[in-house]
Amino acid sequence: MASSSPTFLSLPYALLPSIQPPHDIDDDDDPSTVNRSILSLSEKKRYEWKNMLQGHVGTWCVGSSNGWIVFLDQKGVPILLHPLSSTSINLPPLPRAFLQPVSYSYFAEHLRKSFITKAILMCSSSPSSYILAIIFGTDYKIAYCKSATWVKLPDEKQSYCDIVFRDNYLYALTQRGNVEVWNICGKSPKRMFLVTTTMESNYEEEQPYLGDKFSRNLYLVASSAEEIFLVMRFIGNFVNDDGLVVEEGDLLSDEDTQPLICPYRTKYFTVYKLDIAIKKWKKVRSLPDKVLFLGANESVSMDAKACLGFEANSIYFSDDRWEEMTLDYMYGGHDWGVFNLQEKCVKSLMPCPNRMVPPPIWVVSSPSKC
Repeated sequence: MASSSPTFLSLPYALLPSIQPPHDIDDDDDPSTVNRSILSLSEKKRYEWKNMLQGHVGTWCVGSSNGWIVFLDQKGVPILLHPLSSTSINLPPLPRAFLQPVSYSYFAEHLRKSFITKAILMCSSSPSSYILAIIFGTDYKIAYCKSATWVKLPDEKQSYCDIVFRDNYLYALTQRGNVEVWNICGKSPKRMFLVTTTMESNYEEEQPYLGDKFSRNLYLVASSAEEIFLVMRFIGNFVNDDGLVVEEGDLLSDEDTQPLICPYRTKYFTVYKLDIAIKKWKKVRSLPDKVLFLGANESVSMDAKACLGFEANSIYFSDDRWEEMTLDYMYGGHDWGVFNLQEKCVKSLMPCPNRMVPPPIWVVSSPSKC
């Protein structure tokens, strides 16, 4: 249900493309790119938000955290925006060393929409003192901007899946499922400790979602230092209209002249909780009092009672396959919805096309608010 621009809006909400998108959704110079819409599940309404990004034509959202949204402008320069207060903060450009071997112009034109895979904020008493941390590049490194200076974490051999801020520390999930905790508030970054983990066997439940027909994303959710979750998201690489995951070779038969359109779609989630004493991820069957938000936003767990209109024991997710969104013009941004851990199924939140540009993103406050 569509409505006019919101005069009051509570978190969380989903930031969506404009209800009336531009004629060419890939034209960043179209003035109407400053318009967005939002889905408020507490009100069960979708609002058009005209001129939400006024003064920032063609910006591309790369993350959200603590009610703030992180954009890259058309030149690839980061901007922080707090939509409810209309506050914006311009950050320095990414260092040339982060972009090598390409030039700034090539980055802005070809890589801007896929280069940063996660962007989150550490709160402070003054918005100008916020710390922005990102996962970037094809090797998934971490860097942060503090006091208008960019710093890259020194571990050159490590690649990362997710990052979150808790209690003024940066928690990082490695590709191997290990957890690093960094202090980045000092003059130089310091890794406080590394938790090298093992994982409780869950083969029977996850076996249908393993193999070449599926991809897997990992997310880190740190409600507190004592409650750290790892969430696995299983995505069918090619899903037909009947919801069946098919082989890539099935997209084109001898009778077809054009391949079938079978977009990737999320099919399943599993959740683990870190037992810090034995350094092991243990399977979690349910989260009865929690709601999780995953995707391009900072991964967050919230008390279900604080999320009016949202289902408890559920994971609300958005599309974060950035590279595929820029490679295929038939789909992208579409893979968002809710997964209930008891019902073990994905449900849609609203009818949507196979291609949503810009992709939806959850805007959520932190459990420890700014």
